[in-house]
Amino acid sequence: MSTGPTPRWRRRRALGKGEPDRQRGSALILAPVGMLVLVLLAAMTVDGALAVLGQRQLANALASAAADAANAGVDQTDFYHHGQIALDPPDTQTLVCDSLRAQADLHLRHLRVWVAVAGPEVTLLGRAEITPIFGRAVPGIDHWPVAATATATAEQRPRTPPHPLPTTGPPAC
Repeated sequence: MSTGPTPRWRRRRALGKGEPDRQRGSALILAPVGMLVLVLLAAMTVDGALAVLGQRQLANALASAAADAANAGVDQTDFYHHGQIALDPPDTQTLVCDSLRAQADLHLRHLRVWVAVAGPEVTLLGRAEITPIFGRAVPGIDHWPVAATATATAEQRPRTPPHPLPTTGPPAC
């Protein structure tokens, strides 16, 4: 004979109440509900990560396009006649659009970009949409909007004298 306490399930039988146990089988309901909650949380995590990735892609694409436009969009007339660095607005807009088209691996839908040129500075505002993977199953969530801005400035660096070439030692090539 055991000297420890009687297990709960034996006590109920020993009492002989005859009424059914109301909590019996509750774990059978909680297990599928818990799995469903875990699947929904995983789907929300994947879609949230996709939205963050899309926003970063847009920001990086705009920063690259702004830098390209600031480097290549300098108005040659102002530079050579007046010594000033200023961006040519039509050329800058064309350069921005060309740079964004060259980045064909973007997973952005309905990309819209606004370009503002003020002297040597170009500012871009971009808006696009991301298509969620699992969110499409929810009515009304067929896309998520993302937005980003980027600014680049064309500057003239002071001329530095060229470094003297080494004349001693082994050649590089």
